[in-house]
Amino acid sequence: MTTSQDILKEIDPACHKTPDNSETAGTGSRKTGHELAGSSGESLTGARLAIVNTFDNKFNEIYRTCFEKYNEVKVVQPRTVEELTELTKWADIIWSTWCNEAAVHLSQMDNRPPLVTHIRSYEILMPGFMTGVKWDRVDGAIFVADHIREIANEMWPSQLSCTKQVTVNNCVRLPDYPFYENGPGGNIAYVGYLNHKKGIGLLLQCIQAAAELDRSYRWHIAGAFQEQRFEVYMKHLIAEMGLADRVNFCGWVKDVPGFLKEMNYVVSTSPWEGCPNNIIEAMACGVKPLIHNWRGARDLFPEKLVFNTIDQFRILLTETNYDPRGYRNYVENHFNAETNLKKIDSFLAAILEQSGHKTESSGPPVQNSQPSSSLTIQRKSTEQAKTDSINYFQPLAKEMGYVDNRKQFTVDFCRGKRVLHIGCADTGIMQQRIQESNFLHQQISSVAESLVGVDINNEGIAYLSDAGYDVHTVNIETDGELLKELTSDIDVIVMPEVIEHLDNVGAALDNIKACDFDGDILISTPNAFSFRVFQLLAQNIELVHPDHNHYYSVTTLSTLLRKHGFDIKRMLMYYWPTDDELCEQLKRVLPSCPYLAEGIIAIVKG
Repeated sequence: MTTSQDILKEIDPACHKTPDNSETAGTGSRKTGHELAGSSGESLTGARLAIVNTFDNKFNEIYRTCFEKYNEVKVVQPRTVEELTELTKWADIIWSTWCNEAAVHLSQMDNRPPLVTHIRSYEILMPGFMTGVKWDRVDGAIFVADHIREIANEMWPSQLSCTKQVTVNNCVRLPDYPFYENGPGGNIAYVGYLNHKKGIGLLLQCIQAAAELDRSYRWHIAGAFQEQRFEVYMKHLIAEMGLADRVNFCGWVKDVPGFLKEMNYVVSTSPWEGCPNNIIEAMACGVKPLIHNWRGARDLFPEKLVFNTIDQFRILLTETNYDPRGYRNYVENHFNAETNLKKIDSFLAAILEQSGHKTESSGPPVQNSQPSSSLTIQRKSTEQAKTDSINYFQPLAKEMGYVDNRKQFTVDFCRGKRVLHIGCADTGIMQQRIQESNFLHQQISSVAESLVGVDINNEGIAYLSDAGYDVHTVNIETDGELLKELTSDIDVIVMPEVIEHLDNVGAALDNIKACDFDGDILISTPNAFSFRVFQLLAQNIELVHPDHNHYYSVTTLSTLLRKHGFDIKRMLMYYWPTDDELCEQLKRVLPSCPYLAEGIIAIVKG
């Protein structure tokens, strides 16, 4: 099919091959689901839902089963624009499950119902799709992962700024995947297409590394080559390495759960993924995945399963830590079709409700009822669409770690490093904390290779200088040049519990950014949505330092840091363990909602 901003006469069936992304490549059931960012929480009921999937895959039956309980559903694999036109006359809402040619054509059609498109991964790398879609006429976009959503908005900000967005990860129907009580062993699987996007070079190095560890490891490659050059290269190099008898090319495997029964590991070496079902399906079966660190991998999957280097791959492969039930539970909690498809359901319902488009029925439809031709379709103006699409519902990472000692985490961050400590003087209570051995600058000094401290507090700096510390009076909001000099021989910067005290936070961050500092920066601050703060508010008490000027949440802190040019490497929460009942209550709620912890730690790069 030719990609164009103009509506073409025909959609070429020959081009309807599954794209080279592991959301569909070589896996069993393929579905969608995850965290919702903005819906009414209601379900789609009594609507005529058109599901447009240009690929003939197992998504279709999953979607149909989910939505036809309370709606009339048509799942269409269109071949011509005329088919799409007829669909717009029937449907109350259209869901294009890929942001490809079909979405381009649908977005350009007049007098059609609300349109929602799915964005999986490959589409955002295709300018023809991203510029061909008329985004001011798209009512909603569903992204398969937060990192794809972030990258898409980085690459196409003007296109996506007027479209409501939600992140919903891919998912699986767990009953379709038998659970195997496997453990460490010699069978290593690869599942998916074999092409440039799958990291063939790294896969070959992993094969060689496993052989060096133990010649009994055997690789089982389930997938089809999409590019002949990689087939020639891969088979040539395997022969050159003398490993032809250790690698079994299984071809395209339809029964992936059956294939996984004898597998001990599944390896993913891709440099780019959206929300890969091959990993999700392996974990559902209890098989341990070894995942190369593409952007987003650590957000979607446990960090302990992700590797950067061949040495780290060897460690993951040979460690005794193997938890099949844990892998299955992780899928149940994060990629479960039973819950995740409901999130798409709610998003579609909210889009339909907000669009002003009226359905004929307010209850479940009569199956196979005849469509009405008297629908009232209300299209929003471009300006109204932009106004309505401001997204006040911000998705939070589904996995957020937390620590019970912010100071100890900061000290460990500085261990063996050359450190610049911004805000080194504890105003008003420094001497008491020094006597109690609870003074952070002192604790960092005991583990750091070298330590430089800066603070605006002249009295505190004088006291620390007399005590033998290398400290300087610096106003980070105004003393940019001096700050730059002090970072010239530093490995890391820590700025704990400082930004909430500043008058001009933006100026301070700009000065840090202007230092051209290449190391990691730790920034911590109290959490605006702390459980303890909310509990005390009920007693007409606000728990806040009298010198604080700002409150931050995970979202507002992330937004602030990105606006000033910082890349966020990691975020986590912290709380202070105490003996009171409030802390006991907090510890009970933290596992399910870490965002109620008392503070936020961000590790960033300038």
